[in-house]
Amino acid sequence: MPEEIDLEEVQVSKRVEKKRNWWTKKTKSQKFSFILALVVLVISIFAIFAWIYCRQLFGDEIGNSALGFYENGEGEIVYFNNGWEVIGYRAANSLRSWILTFFIIAITIALVFIANVLIHLFTSNGSRKKQTVGSLSKSLVKYIGIILAIGFILAAWGVDVAGIIAGVGVLTLIVGLGCQSLIQDVVSGLFIVFDDYFAVGDMVIIDGFRGIITDVGLKTTKLQDAGGNIKSISNSQITTVVNLSRLDSMVTVSIGCAYEEDIVRVEGVIASAMEDFQKKIPNITKGPFYKGIDSISASSIDFLVLAYCKEANRFQVTRDLKKELILLFRENDIMIPYNQISVNKENPKDRPTANEVQLAWSKKVTKEIREVDKKEEPKKKKNILKKVADSVKATAEENEI
Repeated sequence: MPEEIDLEEVQVSKRVEKKRNWWTKKTKSQKFSFILALVVLVISIFAIFAWIYCRQLFGDEIGNSALGFYENGEGEIVYFNNGWEVIGYRAANSLRSWILTFFIIAITIALVFIANVLIHLFTSNGSRKKQTVGSLSKSLVKYIGIILAIGFILAAWGVDVAGIIAGVGVLTLIVGLGCQSLIQDVVSGLFIVFDDYFAVGDMVIIDGFRGIITDVGLKTTKLQDAGGNIKSISNSQITTVVNLSRLDSMVTVSIGCAYEEDIVRVEGVIASAMEDFQKKIPNITKGPFYKGIDSISASSIDFLVLAYCKEANRFQVTRDLKKELILLFRENDIMIPYNQISVNKENPKDRPTANEVQLAWSKKVTKEIREVDKKEEPKKKKNILKKVADSVKATAEENEI
């Protein structure tokens, strides 16, 4: 009889093993950070405990200076016995300020939320530029709300806000010198919006990072790639942008056939399948088009197919075109060369040749590809001296002078 397994003992052993792995899996820097945070926490708890009971631990002299005093109803000075009395006294005498602070924060959050809802209502269904202006406006509303809330909270606690505002001129100068990068980010964000470099929803490449613009703020711009990774870039650091969304992107796919194949037949097969490809690949916005022989390599003749699509669908359209071309070649018995080792075996010589339909398609696309633009170049205007010289020369030739 096999021994019965104690499930509770197994679960306990798993929990113990998990706790061991939790520490062993940490790197040296993570272990150091954890120990440092633990030491800071212990020191903070000890410091708070020492302040609360400083009179009992260090005597009245230190207790009086650390805890302070208050005046009772009779005008007498009374020193606090411990920190709990200080906390209770301050809370009781500042209840009005706490209530005002709570209401100011609540009202600010509500107003910012309502403003964001209105901005979203008027900009979400509009053009991309409207969406970008909406994103920037939300960021601006948030910062204005925070600044106003701080001012009202300071006033509720008895701080002279007017004096602070009076010193804003000097403070602005200091902040302007110390926060130049922040000002550059804000100004760059405004230029991005109004010069319409890109908008929310555009596919762009910034600093080698390819993604969709998800947010344009006063300070930063956020991009998200196909893998869900988000990159935040300071607006002042954006120097060059490749916007991939303004026009459809071009997709090119080449496929090779063996040298033994009839080139005219292969061209006819590819050209006649272009309309069918467009129906099978709905992400194609224009095309596809057969563009002729792309290259002549060591083992194959490569044919080029071109199509247009949205940038977000470019990679999928490329994959779909490659699949359809391979299936097309197999259906029509066209050899696709690949690296192989053959022993005493030659490539077949009796390969199919083009029929009348394939020959007609090949001639048609060849004519379209090689067609020359017959538009005459505009003639340059001659000045008066040149006209006089040409007239004199023509007259001399006519009279054989």
